[in-house]
Amino acid sequence: MKAHSVAPSSTHDQGKGLLAPTAATILLSSFGKYATIALGGFCASLVAVDIIGNNWEFNKFVGDAKHFFTPLLNINTTDDLISKFNFPAASSPLSASNVGRWMVQTVVDQVHHDNHLYHLTMSQHLIQDPTNDVCGALAKTYIVTNAIVGSVVHLGTVQDQITFIRGNTLTHLFGSTKTDPQASAGDNATTLTAMGYVPGRVGLDMHLTTSVQVPPPGQSIAANVTMYTFYAKAFCSGCNPGTELGMDTCAVVYSYNDTTNALVVRSSQAIYGMYHVLGFTFQKRLGAGLSIGIRILCLTFAVVTFGASQKTVRWTDPLSLDSWNKRLLHLLIPPIYRHSNHALQFLYFYFNSDLIVLFYSAAILMDEDIAMVYARVMHRWAKPAGFNIWTNLRLWALGLRWLWFNLALLKLLKYLLHFVVATRYSGANKVMGLLNFSQIPYVYLTVCVLMARTDYIEHGNSVRVDLTSATQDLDTVYVVFGDSWYIRALPSLLALMFANLVAVLAIDRFVSRRWWRIVAKNTLGRQFLFNSTSILSDLQLPMDDGGVYSTATVKARTLCTLHWFFTSHLTCFGLPEDPALIRKLTSSKVATSRTSHSKGQSKMKPKVESTSVVPFAEVASMLLAIPEADLEEVKLQSNGPTQGTAPVETIHLLVQDDEGHMHLFDSAKREVQSLSVEVKILNDSIFRIA
Repeated sequence: MKAHSVAPSSTHDQGKGLLAPTAATILLSSFGKYATIALGGFCASLVAVDIIGNNWEFNKFVGDAKHFFTPLLNINTTDDLISKFNFPAASSPLSASNVGRWMVQTVVDQVHHDNHLYHLTMSQHLIQDPTNDVCGALAKTYIVTNAIVGSVVHLGTVQDQITFIRGNTLTHLFGSTKTDPQASAGDNATTLTAMGYVPGRVGLDMHLTTSVQVPPPGQSIAANVTMYTFYAKAFCSGCNPGTELGMDTCAVVYSYNDTTNALVVRSSQAIYGMYHVLGFTFQKRLGAGLSIGIRILCLTFAVVTFGASQKTVRWTDPLSLDSWNKRLLHLLIPPIYRHSNHALQFLYFYFNSDLIVLFYSAAILMDEDIAMVYARVMHRWAKPAGFNIWTNLRLWALGLRWLWFNLALLKLLKYLLHFVVATRYSGANKVMGLLNFSQIPYVYLTVCVLMARTDYIEHGNSVRVDLTSATQDLDTVYVVFGDSWYIRALPSLLALMFANLVAVLAIDRFVSRRWWRIVAKNTLGRQFLFNSTSILSDLQLPMDDGGVYSTATVKARTLCTLHWFFTSHLTCFGLPEDPALIRKLTSSKVATSRTSHSKGQSKMKPKVESTSVVPFAEVASMLLAIPEADLEEVKLQSNGPTQGTAPVETIHLLVQDDEGHMHLFDSAKREVQSLSVEVKILNDSIFRIA
């Protein structure tokens, strides 16, 4: 029987033994190691950026977004707005629908009643092409009564609208919603509905300027004017809107007609090379505040527990943790030895701990209503503006959030499968074993396409047209929340997430197929794959493939830390080992022991294998099926070498009882007690787990 060490990235053929690594293999292995470390550091930095840079409470506390309210600071009602600013006849609050006028008043109220609002900054974005040029909205005719040449006036425009959308990303790709004839500006609601469009968003686009000097009649004046934008958006009719805030410097050319009292802005455009200052006002919700608190707690919890894992955690009898406060203390501050131990990486905790994954996912879900809008608005301005490191880091951090949805989905699927599918033994449910990653880099792959989810949603909503109050009365048109901008995109987005997750798991299973087979033949490996909510099996342990079984070589210090991780951070299912597997394992060891005895008599150094049998009472029946002579041979080997034989290295089994408690047994059916483990810890000894 040949045995050899393997790793998830190993490419050796099974049964051929350990091949000498080539220079290319060594170089590739080193590159992969450092690339994994770099990816881990980048991922951890994005988590920190998300907690700091995308912290709505901190952003609001700084208060930089309040400068956007400058033109409205002395405005309290819509009537005040109309009296101070001059509007075109067709683009004023008076021409808006009932919902539009209400949204105008809501924007004004947001300036003065901000206790329940987040006023957030979204950086500055370079204007270098027409995409980020919104100054054209000022090119209209304004009625300015009682104007005096040389005096100043303030200009404003208001346009309320309902955005109609057709299809989503999946229907664009696999259907005809993208290629069918599209609507054009000026089509009414009846025409749009007949063409398959549905209302998806209510909007009010308001632009207000600072002072504009009235020129002499008939004389064109070129000037730079500061324009403030208030773009209120709601995703159902009558819902409280969020407001996109902006500030631009516009180059305008205008003239004044004293006969008609009209100030005509003939052209208005942004100055390329200048910046659009961006912000947003959101309704403050309890979920958003809880979200940031939970995420900070998760990060703190991960740091504390990771720090504990860098020492050797004492092997603790689960029965001694008989109260919730003891279990909590054991979770956060377990009893430790001062011997260093690096069994687990920091991101291993962040990606595989039940508490962190589920609470972090819940926190993200609480905040997603703000995060999706925030990401879309910032992305819309940042994409044509060119690369900006801080803006892109914040967008990447928002995209990375959905990684924990993937992890939570896998954990919940494993938990559900355990209760829905009747399984008697660990390893019997093959589907359970598929819901695992072999290495952390595969976890990163699950979020690659989701990092571009804003573009994905944008593509799904790309077939759209705005119906304005200039086309028809909008009071007869309303938006249903289920058809709104983001909700309509969720089915296709979830399909993308699920397809990406399945693809990554399939690739992992194919590339590391040999490693998976070896891990599944080991009792420690089966605890990760089949008998717990663990979804990450990247332990970097040497694994020897023995055919019927495989053997993991693990330091006692590492095993103690893993025992603590199973006990405190994962949910164990309490499935026993399959008796048939144990019989095969025992028979294999009996045959090996006899071979070793024969080789010892011929004074040849044997390849040592020890013996083990199933060690606990719940599966005692399987022992009855093993021939007595074989059992005696097993006991003989476990008791030590006889004359003419080589020393036999003890093999252990790691199993669970029906309450999900982990136990370690030796080949003489004796449970290894904590005192024996402590001796091995002090001697820095190893266990060989079959």
